[in-house]
Order: sequence, then C-alpha cells, then structure tokens
Amino acid sequence: MIQVPTTKNIVESVEKDIKSKLDLPEDDLRKVLSVVSAVIGGQLKLVYLRLLDVQRNLYPDTADTAENGGELERLGQIYLNRNPNPATSGVYAASVTGEPNTIIRANLTFKSNEDSKSPGNLYVTDSETILTGSGDTIEIRSFEGGKDFELQVGDQLTITEPVIGAEQVITITAITTEPKEAESDDAYRQAILDAIQLEPQGGSRTDYRLWASDAQGVRKVYPYVKTGEAGTVQVYVEATTNDSTDGEGTPSQAILDDVEAVILQDPDDTKPINERGRIPIQTILEVLPITLIPVDVTISGLSVDTSSIRTAIEVNLKAYLLDVRPYIPGADLSRNQNDRLYSARLQSVVTDVLESANFFTDFQMEVDGVVSTSTEFSGANIPYLRNVNYS
Repeated sequence: MIQVPTTKNIVESVEKDIKSKLDLPEDDLRKVLSVVSAVIGGQLKLVYLRLLDVQRNLYPDTADTAENGGELERLGQIYLNRNPNPATSGVYAASVTGEPNTIIRANLTFKSNEDSKSPGNLYVTDSETILTGSGDTIEIRSFEGGKDFELQVGDQLTITEPVIGAEQVITITAITTEPKEAESDDAYRQAILDAIQLEPQGGSRTDYRLWASDAQGVRKVYPYVKTGEAGTVQVYVEATTNDSTDGEGTPSQAILDDVEAVILQDPDDTKPINERGRIPIQTILEVLPITLIPVDVTISGLSVDTSSIRTAIEVNLKAYLLDVRPYIPGADLSRNQNDRLYSARLQSVVTDVLESANFFTDFQMEVDGVVSTSTEFSGANIPYLRNVNYS
C-alpha cells in the first residue's frame, strides 16, 4: 500500500519546491505562497487518499463493500459468480381450526405471540387455503429473513384481522424452511479468497470446500476419506455462529442437506444439466456435523477481578478458539495451519486483555474434561469455550 503523507508534510514540500523554482527569499510573497501551497497541498492529499482507496479495492482482503464505495461485490461476481447471500425467510406449517369452506386468503398476516421463540414478528400466507373443518394446515412465511424470525414447533401466532369461521390463533406444527442470516462481509470476503487461493483439482479436498461454499450458513467444511473405505468421502460441516443450532457451529439438518445438494450438483441452473454434476462417479458422499470439544479454563488469583474484566476475557478466549481448527492438507494453506491448542498460548490470550498491573497466579486448561497443555484437533473435532472458572 502507498504511504499517505500528512497534509502538513505535503504543504511544506510544495512551498519548498515553489521557493526553490522561483528563487524567492524567505520574506517575499510569504503569505501568498503559503495560501497557494495550502490549496495545492490539500488537493494533493485528496489524490493520495483516492489512490489508496483504489489500491485497497484491487484486492478482496481489503476491498470495501459497494455500499461504502468499494468493489468487494464486483470481485465476488468475478470469482464466485454471486453477490453475498441475503438473509432468507423461514417457512412454517401451522394448524388452524375453522368451519368447512372458510377461506384463509393469500397475504393474510399473523403476529407471533409473546411466548413464542421470536415474539412480535409478522408472518404471511402466500396462497389461499379453503378449510375442510378437520386437520387443516396452512403455510406461512416470515416477512423478513434471519434468525430473529425463527419459530419452533408449538409456537402460536394470532391473525391480525378477523376471519369469519376460523379461530384467531394458529399453532406451528412443522418447520418447512429454516430462516438464515445474511452472509457477513468477512465470510463473503473469505469465500472470494478461497476461490482464488484454492485450486480446483477434479474431486480433491479443495473442491469439496469450494463446492460447499455455495450453501448458505456454512462457515467451513472438513473433507476426509473415510477410514477403511477409499471410495467414501466424509464431509464434516461447521455452520456460521448465527445459523448454527447452538451458537457454537453445529449445523442443522437443513444446512447438512443443502451442503450435500451443492456438492452433488452445481446450483447454477443456467448451465446444462449434464454439466452440473460435481463429485467423481462412484464416490459415496457422507455429510456429517462437526463434533464440539469443550474447553474449560481455570484462572487462579486474579488480582483485579470485575465483571467487565471477566467479560473481556471470555470474549477474547472465544475469538481465539474460533480460529483453532483441523488442518486439511491440500485444502488449507500451510502458513495458516492452526490445529493445535496450547495452554501457554491460551494463557497469553487472557493476559492480552489485562492491564499491566493486573495479573493471576495460576492458569489451567482442560480439553474434554482432561487437563492438557497441548491438544491437536482433527477430523470432526473443533474446540469451543464451555466454562471460565475463577478461584
């Protein structure tokens, strides 16, 4: 990146050059020269900043989004052939009680009750339903996308306007489509970098990671050849934090199904069907969830112990553990390998948030309930912070 000088340095440089070219002594036209230099210097500073902005937007790791005047989405169209995935709506089946021939019209709105998982949100019917009077079910869709509109079986909603012949309250009986969060800028940027750095190789581990990136809600996948079965590929799926079932990366069955679908077939329906197949012929595919391995930390003798300090420690530990992941040769760059968790490194993560006068006397890390100083994570196993204990 270019180094942008300060406005003061630019003005002084311009003023010095003008004096030198015109051979002016220090006292001649000093005020006029200072004004001219300031104007030119200010304009040159804008040129420097614009050049820096252009340079930043040449590369996906530093490019801004289009909303901020950048080219990130354009780079995504080049390398991924798509924009960031938007938030998607949830679709639900709901039981409704009413008299025969009562019409539940299309575009009828419902509001989730206060005791539901996402209270106070609006949902709508997309098609008309004529009730039979027994065992009737309608399908509703959330007005907006994302996990804020997620419902669960048993939640109840109330019709926002009177419907003659039907009870006002409906009950969710099944989840047809789970809502998903919009793809974050960082996740979209990483998908572009993967497309650039990981070279497709006709069914290698790299390909499975690239293919899986077409499924929304996926943070990363870990492909392996199944032990003892050379023709079977096991792909372990880690969901994004927001789209996981537990906030720690465990994918829902819907996400697993989506991953399997995009690995088997390219979702780009503009291609001929005979060009959309992906995995090699005769390969058996198994798409499985990751396995969470709990990490417990015990900090002893913390000299200054407040709730804000504890919160900062927990946030820092979680952020660090989020990057400790199995290393897949051929799919991960060797310089990014970070599959081993060290107690000493975790201790320094805690120290990073403490002021110099604050300290602790002892630190202990447990992985899956066993005291450890070093643990390697591989296969389906990824770490998550379960407890931070203080003594």
